[in-house]
Amino acid sequence: MDGCGLVGGIVRVIVPLSRPGLVIATIFPITFAMNEVLYAVVYVGPRTERTVTVAIASTLIRGDIFYWGALMAAGLLVGLPLAILFMLYMDHFIRGLTGGSS
Repeated sequence: MDGCGLVGGIVRVIVPLSRPGLVIATIFPITFAMNEVLYAVVYVGPRTERTVTVAIASTLIRGDIFYWGALMAAGLLVGLPLAILFMLYMDHFIRGLTGGSS
């Protein structure tokens, strides 16, 4: 590799080629973990060990009374970091999805 050692070859070849896959492997588990509300409701018993999405739903919904303003604000606060992360790495995400199609 033109005088590069093993570490230089890994840094200059392997890491740039694997970056889209690493981004996808980071964003997908975060998205799936946030969507597993049903499992968290069923399996997590104590109130102190609830996930954020379950805590929001159980705290802001009381029987037939929905606190819509607080629910929407909490949903925005929970979803906004993932949306920002996705927007920052959109190019890597698309490159990773379409990498094997050429």
